[in-house]
Amino acid sequence: MTITSELCEFVAKTASRVMLEKKPLWVSGNISEFDQPLLMGLTKLTRPKKVVEIGVASGWSGCIFMDILEANRQPAEYIGIDLSPTYYLDPSRKTGAAISELFPSSPINAKLLLGSLAIDLQKEIGKDVDLAFIDGDHMHPWAILDLLSLMPTLSPSAYVLLHDLNLSTYERHNQANRGPKYLYECWPFEKLHSSQNLPMIGAVRMPQRIDEKFLTLLLNTTYTPWEAKITPSILVKIASSIGNEYGPSWEKKFQRAFDQMNLTTTNFTKSSSHQDFIGELIRIVSRHPNSPAHLEMLHSATFVFPESAKLFHHLSVLQYRAGNIEEALTSSLQAVNLPETSAHYISFLGELYLASGNLTQAGEYLRKAILLQDDVSIFHYRLALMCEKSGLLNEAISSARRANQLTSNNSDFEKLLQRLSD
Repeated sequence: MTITSELCEFVAKTASRVMLEKKPLWVSGNISEFDQPLLMGLTKLTRPKKVVEIGVASGWSGCIFMDILEANRQPAEYIGIDLSPTYYLDPSRKTGAAISELFPSSPINAKLLLGSLAIDLQKEIGKDVDLAFIDGDHMHPWAILDLLSLMPTLSPSAYVLLHDLNLSTYERHNQANRGPKYLYECWPFEKLHSSQNLPMIGAVRMPQRIDEKFLTLLLNTTYTPWEAKITPSILVKIASSIGNEYGPSWEKKFQRAFDQMNLTTTNFTKSSSHQDFIGELIRIVSRHPNSPAHLEMLHSATFVFPESAKLFHHLSVLQYRAGNIEEALTSSLQAVNLPETSAHYISFLGELYLASGNLTQAGEYLRKAILLQDDVSIFHYRLALMCEKSGLLNEAISSARRANQLTSNNSDFEKLLQRLSD
């Protein structure tokens, strides 16, 4: 059976409505009525025997899990993990209080592990977790750190629910809290999200086998700009866990990423070190030019470094290679209009306009780049192509000759000049 968002929401529509009627008046700050059907439907369809939730708060989502686990009529276990022993919106109540209120006695084995992080609770969690829900701290990199902490406990092909995918779009969050979004958008395997526009809840499916390709993806996603500084001892524990499961080389790779990214979190917008980070991110993404996941990583980074012309330029190059000419033009224009732009970025924008058929704009930017820097052969080659298409044969020949003068023995340059001269 193929599990889809539509199917999840359909099979849980009634159950979700019934649960909303039972919701205690004091409960707030929880998953919404738009999120519930996907969570409940996925739990119903996958029939998990062990569910783990990170970020319990009032316990309302725990109640939803409990309701479906009971309805599944099979032995099951719910484990809720939260760093706070009290409900963050009402310290007079214990974390998870709604669970004991609505389910004072239940055949489901429910336990709350409070006051600790998931990385410290792997033994208590045990193996064979079929369904997990990550809804803790949404500042990047917490979502991916929570996933890395849970990975040794997850069953092959387990589903992992992620909440607040688009929390960063709310004005009050000022483009922050992007952790779940980064993780979801970069996921290359099976995934689904609610029908809400924009969706706040989604689920990703773990691969059947954790291999080098998957670990590399997680490592590269870890290099996406961090929004929160993490206590180094926590990162050491997570890297050590990775090493225990997947080998010492992976421990070293992740620890290096943790150290570098944690360092750049503080005052990175005011420090020249962010240039080194941007360069490293571009190098990582450029090694995977045909990967939509890596393209999304670069796009996400532009929200953190909105003044980086270099970042927007390289994003436009990859978008162009992927055939997204309009997106490439948008990114390239942003690169050109930033203070640190260069003749190379301007000439590339001209190439994009040429590819889109806008010869007037192409000519404007291609000539502007040459005025700024006359000794780059590709600039003249692009201008020659534009002039050829525009019927400006003399200027096309002149530009093609200049390209060949600057770079000899280039077959493309030579072929163009030969074609124009015939």
